[in-house]
Amino acid sequence: MDDNEWISAVVAGGMPRPAAEFALTMFAASRNGEFDATDPTLEATIGHPAKTVHEVLEAALRSR
Repeated sequence: MDDNEWISAVVAGGMPRPAAEFALTMFAASRNGEFDATDPTLEATIGHPAKTVHEVLEAALRSR
C-alpha cells in the first residue's frame, strides 16, 4: 500500500486527515532511518539499559 492509499484508508476508517498525514510523516521518517540513532540520555536517566519495542511486547505477551 502506498502512502496515499494508506491515508485514504485510515481517513475512511475515521481518522481525521491532518492526524493521518502527521502519522504518515512518522512512518516515512522511520522508513528513512530517522530513528536508527541511539542516544545514551534515556538509559542514563532511567538508570538501566533501554528495552526494544520487541522486548516490551514480548514481555507483555508472556505476562498474559
